[in-house]
Amino acid sequence: MSWRKATFKGKDVWAEVDALGAPVVQGGRTPIRYSNKSGARIYRGGASAVRVDVRSPVEALPAGVSADAAPAAPAKGKSKRGSGFGKAGTRTRAQAALAEAAAISLIDSLPSGTVIAFTDGACKGNPGPAGSGAVVRFPDGRVAEACKSLGTATNNVGELTAIWLALHLLEESGIARTTPVALLTDSQYCNGVLVLGWKAKANKEIIDTVRAKLAQWPNLRVHWIAGHVGIEGNELADTLANAAVGGVTDVRWSTGE
Repeated sequence: MSWRKATFKGKDVWAEVDALGAPVVQGGRTPIRYSNKSGARIYRGGASAVRVDVRSPVEALPAGVSADAAPAAPAKGKSKRGSGFGKAGTRTRAQAALAEAAAISLIDSLPSGTVIAFTDGACKGNPGPAGSGAVVRFPDGRVAEACKSLGTATNNVGELTAIWLALHLLEESGIARTTPVALLTDSQYCNGVLVLGWKAKANKEIIDTVRAKLAQWPNLRVHWIAGHVGIEGNELADTLANAAVGGVTDVRWSTGE
């Protein structure tokens, strides 16, 4: 592969280029990477947003790894739960930029007509006053926002209930069960027990309830994104969850206009 320095939505990247130095376009998207180091993650950014620096040389960078590739299986007896983006509140500026870019790349890669749901849970004390928030955006412009106060609970219960809340909004919307849906959670725990096959030691009842609801949406995919890196839907879900911690339970629908 050959690469050239470029920008993508204001961020410095390397874009894959052809023999003439022009960006490679596949299905309207161009492979990009945020590092020139070996093993760098390779994303697919919207081609119209990739700006190649024509003054920069064409480079043969070390091999990268597709961001869509399945992660390697962890060693027996160990659980690999790290993202490489650090943790909210302690991640570096560089980690935050990479996390934001990864989330944007994921959202940009979703097919037209996909419903996008953001979920978040919050808890003060763990266990302590807890709440859940969900934001669901529909292709027809409708937006549903919901928050649910949970009383005393753990943060993981808040995160799982937020996903349940988003699924409830999907049911209320009246869309077909076969509609493509991307559900974006910033909870490594939820991604683990719902997607990666982690064995749940607690919260089995709500996990089973959420799994059963997910099974009713054959084209729904749960994705993990880093939280608190400036992704609007995630930040709004967090605001709703924190309102729920304060005792608020509410559902609001709008046309998006």
